[in-house]
Amino acid sequence: MTAAIETPRAVEAMVRRALEAQRAYMPDVLADTGPAGEGWTTADAFLCDEIAIGEFLAFEQSLNEGTDLKTAAALLITDYGYILSAAAVPLFTGFGLVPCLSPESVALSFYTTQEEHDGKIHRTRRAHVRFLEEGFWQVQLDNPTDGERFRVEIERHFRPAIDAIHSRTRLSRAALWRLAADAIAGRFLEAGRHFGTAEAAKAAAMRILKVPVSPLANRQLHYFDLTVFDRHQQEFSYTFRQRGGCCRFYQVEGGKYCPTCVLKDPAERDEELRLVMRQHLGLA
Repeated sequence: MTAAIETPRAVEAMVRRALEAQRAYMPDVLADTGPAGEGWTTADAFLCDEIAIGEFLAFEQSLNEGTDLKTAAALLITDYGYILSAAAVPLFTGFGLVPCLSPESVALSFYTTQEEHDGKIHRTRRAHVRFLEEGFWQVQLDNPTDGERFRVEIERHFRPAIDAIHSRTRLSRAALWRLAADAIAGRFLEAGRHFGTAEAAKAAAMRILKVPVSPLANRQLHYFDLTVFDRHQQEFSYTFRQRGGCCRFYQVEGGKYCPTCVLKDPAERDEELRLVMRQHLGLA
């Protein structure tokens, strides 16, 4: 397995460039290194804090009428997965760097913000991330062995997160792992597009998330391509992530299935997505 490298000597400049690129790419989840100062808590402390977990669940329930505790749990792990993957995946896909992701070595600074989605403004919980261990592993995106390093670190972080949410809400661990994998796969796809490594990023994600012994692995999660014709009868193709988990949003008041929800019929899903593609091209 690839050994950790000493940041100050070997790759200090690379780490600095990678973090600057991540911060420009994901300004809502700024990643950096250094000690946890005022306003920061380690992920380990957060996950062991029943009051903090309860407040996060209550926040998720406050966003939509009819959000039960299990749905709040699904939304919490989705948001938490967004935060961790936004900090870690761009470093891997864009620069071949893997930080230590043990919960004791990751600090979080939570905040509440507003984001636009489907033409509406929604409140959401986000956090900036600080890696407390300055040593990074230097890896190759297309090296299966190096992908194992990233998988080990991801599982190392999510295991106590999923245990904490499961024990509080009784949403199954399998359901929570599926949602964590969805978040990681989605960020691999988007970060790969951003850094010009889309194909390698997709391949790496599937190697990492499909290891049979891993709790991240499930049959439904994958990428797929759809194609439509533009106004010049040229093919326009786009890659989507098929979710392996369900965030249960369809159960809240006024909720619906996500575009690539695991519960949707694939044919119906594809037709709806092709319509969105045509709308993007100004054809519908």
